[in-house]
Amino acid sequence: MGTVTFASSLFLFALTIVASSSSSSSRTPPATAAAMALSQSVVVIGLNAALQKRFVLPPNANLVPGNVHRAHRCTTGVGGKGQDVAVAMSCLLVPPSSREEGRGRGGVENEDVSGGGGYDIGAEGDAVSDALKSRHGLTNDSLTIRTDAPLRTCTTIVGADAATELVETSGTVTAEEMKALRDGIDALTTRGGGVGRRNADCVCVMGSMPPGCPDDTYADLTSRLADGSTLVLVDSVIGLDPLLGALKSIFDDDDDDDDDSSRKGKKGGAVLKLNAAELCKLAGVHKKSETCRVTPEELSASTRGFLARHPNAIGALEYLCVTDGKFPGYVVDVKSESAPSGSFRAWQLPPVDLSTKGTLYPIGAGDTVSGGTLAAMQYLRRGGGGGGGKVIRTEIGKRLSEKRAEWRSGGAVGASSEDDEGYDMATAFAFGLACGSASCLREDNSVFDVDDAMSFFVNSAEPVSLAL
Repeated sequence: MGTVTFASSLFLFALTIVASSSSSSSRTPPATAAAMALSQSVVVIGLNAALQKRFVLPPNANLVPGNVHRAHRCTTGVGGKGQDVAVAMSCLLVPPSSREEGRGRGGVENEDVSGGGGYDIGAEGDAVSDALKSRHGLTNDSLTIRTDAPLRTCTTIVGADAATELVETSGTVTAEEMKALRDGIDALTTRGGGVGRRNADCVCVMGSMPPGCPDDTYADLTSRLADGSTLVLVDSVIGLDPLLGALKSIFDDDDDDDDDSSRKGKKGGAVLKLNAAELCKLAGVHKKSETCRVTPEELSASTRGFLARHPNAIGALEYLCVTDGKFPGYVVDVKSESAPSGSFRAWQLPPVDLSTKGTLYPIGAGDTVSGGTLAAMQYLRRGGGGGGGKVIRTEIGKRLSEKRAEWRSGGAVGASSEDDEGYDMATAFAFGLACGSASCLREDNSVFDVDDAMSFFVNSAEPVSLAL
């Protein structure tokens, strides 16, 4: 073939992740089967993909601005927050024995995305697309739109003590390209012989939007994909007010026109995952130090400030999941302010100690936290049990359930029987944090060894219950 069409292109990326389900039938019409699959799937909305390049410095070397640095090695892989979540979930879906390790140039084991060991100039879009499919098994790209705009490249300079990220600007998408994405979503949600409507089981909204996307883009796409039974995780502060308004409308709407009987009785809900600095900024709260852990007083003030500035969050969100780098994470129940104490229920989750693990690769770790958290939410909130479209495999889910029961019996997350969802959320976020920590041990964004994540998770201390 003489030319490569859209060799350099941006992704409008909404990728469906569907685990195997024993209930599917080979006799089901293709259109109906596609809609049924959507109702058991996780849809990841990540509109700002990237080609990720890693410039790894020699052992014990660190980046010194103004100096010349020679790479110890260079690797290339998948970047972008939505794409990172999809990669993280692929690690949970596929048993370790089934994963094939790739090798790049010179036999050095790495996560190169090109089968030939390199890329032609201008082939960034094809390289990322190929990596998602061939390296990570993410072949369902029916909701992915390739555009004419160039795909950005993100470059990570990895030193012994720290990683520095250089992020290119994104190309501009057109109104026609956005319409193509909306049309693709509508075609999928309304399949099934024209009877009823199918919505995704889970939706994950990730990261920034490229130029050309209206501020309400995430609100619009989520409204097309979700209903009151959908679990939604938001890891973005872009277009947040319209999105919160859409989520509030979705979860306040008692008129369920979903014709999928398998979803009847399922309770949805939304979680906003963000870091402590982002929460303080959204709330207009000055964090005393960007390098020190957030204090309970800052967390309380920023939660109240956030809800005051974003009133649609009440009714739209159930929980805030707050990361704070190497310090403890927090789950804040934003539904609980009406409690007699007038305070919010919250839980502090101890961090994983990686100080003895050598060189760390933190880029994509936060996205891995999101992927692991949503996968665990799906498993725990849908009644456990493997299969049925869940991302979490049975052997992992069993450990999740055991840990949740252990913490519940110890009273770690409150004593009220009506607070079972609090146990679920604290357990899910603890698992997500373990996945994110495990991904810091691997060079490629959001790739991790599930055994590492499970070791971190099962050995984690009980969450500490707080009143903010």
